Amino acid sequence: MMPLAGLRVLDLSHVLAGPYATYHLALLGADVIKIERPPVGDAMRDLETLPEREGLTAAFHGVNAGKRSLALDLKTRAGRDALKRLIPTADVFLENFRPGKMAALGFGPEDVRALNPRIIYASISAWGQQGAMAARPGYDHVMQAATGLMWLQGDDPAAPPVKMGAPVIDMAAGMLGAIALLSAVLRRRAGDDGPIHLDISMADAATALAAAPAWRYLLEGVAPRRIGTAAFAGSPGGGVWRTADGWLATAANTRAQFEALCGALGQPAWAAPPWLSMLPDAPDAILRNCGTPALDDALRGAFTTRGSAEWDALLAPLGVPAAPVRRPDEFLEGPYAQTGGMHADVAGVGRLLGLGFRVNGAPVAPARGAPKLGADSAHVLREAGFTEAEITALG
Repeated sequence: MMPLAGLRVLDLSHVLAGPYATYHLALLGADVIKIERPPVGDAMRDLETLPEREGLTAAFHGVNAGKRSLALDLKTRAGRDALKRLIPTADVFLENFRPGKMAALGFGPEDVRALNPRIIYASISAWGQQGAMAARPGYDHVMQAATGLMWLQGDDPAAPPVKMGAPVIDMAAGMLGAIALLSAVLRRRAGDDGPIHLDISMADAATALAAAPAWRYLLEGVAPRRIGTAAFAGSPGGGVWRTADGWLATAANTRAQFEALCGALGQPAWAAPPWLSMLPDAPDAILRNCGTPALDDALRGAFTTRGSAEWDALLAPLGVPAAPVRRPDEFLEGPYAQTGGMHADVAGVGRLLGLGFRVNGAPVAPARGAPKLGADSAHVLREAGFTEAEITALG
């Protein structure tokens, strides 16, 4: 039995962050009803720009597989009335519009609780539900710029900003949203009947992703700096190095790991002064900021003598963390295929990624793809007691 079987979620979110939060719930057994405005639905369907996909793009499948779709236009009286009849049947109500928009439609937290006092109300937004920034909109790359993540990339303080290659803040906000929702479900199951309004923001998600530099500034007053491909640990054996045919990342952070690395390079003397500015006694001590410019130059030259795969094969048996720098497709068809994986092969769709963990060795992955717009409207409305005439009137 799935842990969230019997839980009903009304998902009024769109694009990535909100849908990814409820995607976790759907794959854990919840009945997630995705409520979309006809005739185009969630923007990720790309119905107008990619009509040949029939609203089932890869991006839409990726965060909406396993859900049901109900087409409702909340700008109409009939659509709002239909949603009001559905709210008492649900356990969770999630939206990710700008603060105030749902209240203007009559579905703010207090409005929804008046219809269902036990419902868990969740809001995902750019800047949260309170404060001077709350009304501001935000998409992933804008939030990367606003929160410092975009500035952190690279190693030259004067260089242009570099956006991360994936919508990391959107996805992190979705994951945090799923954690928040699961915690609220546990509260309900423990007997807490009080109001629950979850406030998940992209700003907080970005701060969580950049927690390490945030800690140093908040606790020690040290402003973050760009470190490029150097190791976060500040060790001389951590970084990304040019090889004979590409690039290699290493994380020989401890004394023992660095000694193994230097041995593989044929230069065991590099693991001691004067190449190192100091040498901790403990084998598992991190060589934090112990490198010298001469050592860095020597390492850069040494790595160019072999190819990335050759270095990888040489270092792995020695316990030195290392990997060639790969494209995402190279990873998916290479090392990922040798892991347990988090995907499932779904008939008629292809490989869909599930959640980022396995239970008893099995991935938590979808059994079916995402629904077409409104595919489940009639069924969902019948379950809620709508007559055939009422269903027809809603379109």
